[in-house]
Amino acid sequence: MKTYLRGGYRLTRGDVERALSDWLAGESGKRNGWRVGAEFGTRDALVDEICAELDTRNLRFRPIHRYDHTEPTNGKVRKIGVESVKQQVCDYLAVNALRPLLDARVGFWQVAGVRCRGQRMCRTALRKWSRGCRWHVKADVRKCYPSIAPSVVMRIIERHVRSADVLYLCSALLATYDGGIEIGSYFSLCVANLVLSEVYHHIEGLGRRRRGRWLPYARHQIWHMDDFIIIGASKRDLKAAMRSVERFMADELGLSLKGWKVARTGSVERLDLGGYQAWDGHTVLREGIFLRGTRSFARFGARPSIGRARRCVSYWGWFRNADLKRCVRRRRIRQTEHRAARLVSRHDKEARNGASQKLSRD
Repeated sequence: MKTYLRGGYRLTRGDVERALSDWLAGESGKRNGWRVGAEFGTRDALVDEICAELDTRNLRFRPIHRYDHTEPTNGKVRKIGVESVKQQVCDYLAVNALRPLLDARVGFWQVAGVRCRGQRMCRTALRKWSRGCRWHVKADVRKCYPSIAPSVVMRIIERHVRSADVLYLCSALLATYDGGIEIGSYFSLCVANLVLSEVYHHIEGLGRRRRGRWLPYARHQIWHMDDFIIIGASKRDLKAAMRSVERFMADELGLSLKGWKVARTGSVERLDLGGYQAWDGHTVLREGIFLRGTRSFARFGARPSIGRARRCVSYWGWFRNADLKRCVRRRRIRQTEHRAARLVSRHDKEARNGASQKLSRD
């Protein structure tokens, strides 16, 4: 078994500064970067505090603010955690240190939360594999984030990591969570992929030997966070694979699956993952995404506003990557998106000019 961060690997001030820069360049940092000056005075003061507390093994964070978020599609209520600026920077510090482990262990077809993969890669794979696909299983981990115990995460990290600094940092972050791991945390997203990679590699090793040949149970598998699809040629083999997966998840990770069944792939039971549905080389959007998208374009066309313009620009990515050319042409969605994009560009340019003028006056 290969281990990482050996030879007395230490977290340095440069690592902390790099983590702060990465956070500031991300979506959360762009919105909340002003809080660094408001809470710590300067960036150097925040870096100094993190370095000192790491050296003395005394990392302290403000309590995580949690609130209930209701999903608009299915009414599911999720408890979202909002971490302090300091903890978010430490999330990036831990993930940057664990990057060699994550790159090696997270499966190639685990597409969520990984740069240059995501839903577009998911759509491409589903479209390709749906040609000639006979059987598939769609499964979902039950309450994934709340069910992943911090002790399980630390057991996996300790198996591969040999740096005392990184192990302490990970344990300090996990100690702030309430039961499972935190929805809304960058560190939680990455370690969830790491935990589920154990199942990914277990599926890769499942199969049977017939007439001297090794026949894998699953021809393909793809994961979008805690949802996954396994594709195979035999209904019996897929059932055997799923029973083995359930036993492995219960015994090794303390997780369970929601109800699943082996389905014959076609226009009725499609490959459905990451917001896209595919069968026989065709790709369409999930019904709820399609309805919300078309309504957003219609509302912007009737009464333009900057908020509706941003929604149109966002939804255009879904429509552009699906087989909806006739719908796009009939509803004039592309022309509406052009108008929305021009409005967003003009609004953002005026906001930047106003901010620069204010800074020059100050």
